[in-house]
Amino acid sequence: MCRAASRVDSRRVSSLADLSAVEMRARFLARELSPVEVLDATEARIAEREPELNAFITLTLDAARDQARAAERAYRDGTAEALAGIPVAVKDLFDTAGVRTTYGSVIFDDHVPDQDADAVRILKQAGAMIVGKTLTHEFAWGITSANPHFGPCRNPHDTERVPGGSSGGSAAALAAGMCALALGSDTGGSIRIPAAFCGVSGLKPTYGRISMRGVFPLAPSLDHAGPMARTPADVRLLYDALTQQRAEVQPATRIALCPDLHLHAPDPGIQRAFDAAVAALDADLVELNFPGAERIHPAFQRIQAAEARHSHRSLFPAHADRYGADVKMRLERARDVSLDDYVTATAARAAVHSTFAALFEHADMLLTPIAATAPAPIAQQPPDFRERVLTYTVPQDMAGLPAVAVPAGVDDDGLPVGVQLTGPAGGEHRVLAAAEALYAALTAASPSAR
Repeated sequence: MCRAASRVDSRRVSSLADLSAVEMRARFLARELSPVEVLDATEARIAEREPELNAFITLTLDAARDQARAAERAYRDGTAEALAGIPVAVKDLFDTAGVRTTYGSVIFDDHVPDQDADAVRILKQAGAMIVGKTLTHEFAWGITSANPHFGPCRNPHDTERVPGGSSGGSAAALAAGMCALALGSDTGGSIRIPAAFCGVSGLKPTYGRISMRGVFPLAPSLDHAGPMARTPADVRLLYDALTQQRAEVQPATRIALCPDLHLHAPDPGIQRAFDAAVAALDADLVELNFPGAERIHPAFQRIQAAEARHSHRSLFPAHADRYGADVKMRLERARDVSLDDYVTATAARAAVHSTFAALFEHADMLLTPIAATAPAPIAQQPPDFRERVLTYTVPQDMAGLPAVAVPAGVDDDGLPVGVQLTGPAGGEHRVLAAAEALYAALTAASPSAR
């Protein structure tokens, strides 16, 4: 703990690390709290939890202290930007000028970019305190964040289980109070899956809404950058800063449920949490069909594999021996995806767009689970784990639609459960407003949903 932190009550320091970003900003503006105090608390929490969780690849606390002091001056002078003094973590897939950026790979162990990714540049302009670069599944191609080079990230709710991936470090850091906001990326669910597994929130925005420039690509036609936080309100704060947009929206009045998308029966505790979320909705429920749902994940796999193979063309197979076993296997299998396979999968993707368009003629948004199963043990994932998770999160990436993860309580083992709201293209603020309302209803009904 740094010298400034030692002058305050340790219980207060600990509690400061758990404040929401919205509350931090309100207290900064009221001059009731200092960004330096918040950084002291965050640094103490990192010292406490990081050795156990392994959520970060690189910490940047010295630079964050300079940013904290600058934020303190800005609040005093009345010039503070939207994220001034708020601790933010950045997935190590995003370039950061002068700071090691590995993309989760030992190939880039000593890589130090000379420019920031667009999203990181905006964070800095908004005054954020960037506390570190979070662990990602190698090259973002996986849903466990069990990284063979930097060690597995661990779920703060059960350290023997995965936090989800590939933005697992960001989700774990948020859940443990080691940051208030975080950047993630999502190609097949990599924001929403770890958000659900760690009991936090996250938004996969409309395709292209947040720049991917300076982010290592996995499958460029599927890749999305997005905000993560502990609550939907905090997600909105970060989203507005990243896009420099704000909007007042009408509440959703019709929310769709689609039994066709339940390709795998959810675990009982997850089904119970989902049913509670349905009951908490303040909207008319509309049950709609989603024809062809069973074809979405196979088409996604072909598109992702073909595009990932292209993204790695300068690295693989030339450096095949430096890849982890799971990503290496996926790249080797990607050789089998033919041009005909890719074109056929692209046609299936067009059908997904059409189906969503038809759905949104009858409903304002769609509510689904995020995963049919709980976070798996790090040591041994069930053979059907990927399918039982990805089938709920892939459709939104295929269609490029905004989807927000909402914490929805816990399962029978006390592990977090999340649900997601999906809206039409450009509907970020509407799904975020609905997410805030649902989160408030769930937390009022049961404190365990927090």
